Amino acid sequence: MSFRSVNEIEKFSFEDCVVRTISQEETGLRLELEALIVRPDNSQNTNYTESYAGPTTVHLQNGRVLRVVKEGYRYLDADDNPVEEVADQELSRQEAEVFLKACQEYYLFCMERVKEEDGVFTYAVGIEVPAQEVYDTTPTDTYRLEVCFTRAEFVWQLYLNRVQR
Repeated sequence: MSFRSVNEIEKFSFEDCVVRTISQEETGLRLELEALIVRPDNSQNTNYTESYAGPTTVHLQNGRVLRVVKEGYRYLDADDNPVEEVADQELSRQEAEVFLKACQEYYLFCMERVKEEDGVFTYAVGIEVPAQEVYDTTPTDTYRLEVCFTRAEFVWQLYLNRVQR
């Protein structure tokens, strides 16, 4: 038995979610995810509590990446004086392709609706590149993918366990 959730992105939590792969296919974008949390109000959640889905395939039909932005940051000292500031940087098409191929073991921390127009959804997808070392104090890189699609289909085979908070 498999579970299939259609156009219910807001009924998932991405706080622990890890990207295994992101690929562009003829029919749209495909994401392979782990540690996706299914919220109680999701139509496929028979546990009626937050539960982890098993490995999950997300198919964004007719999906494509519109742009990829490496998010900037701003450091302030204890008196709120600027110490360092780096602006957002939009990746070129080639850089975006390289980034998408490298998206393995990266954290997918959000999928937020930007707009819906004529049956086409546009979402901002937040991805964080984990630090390489345990005690690495440099800022982690975060990226914002702007994607559009006509239908979002999440498919998984089993539930793992309930979320413990």
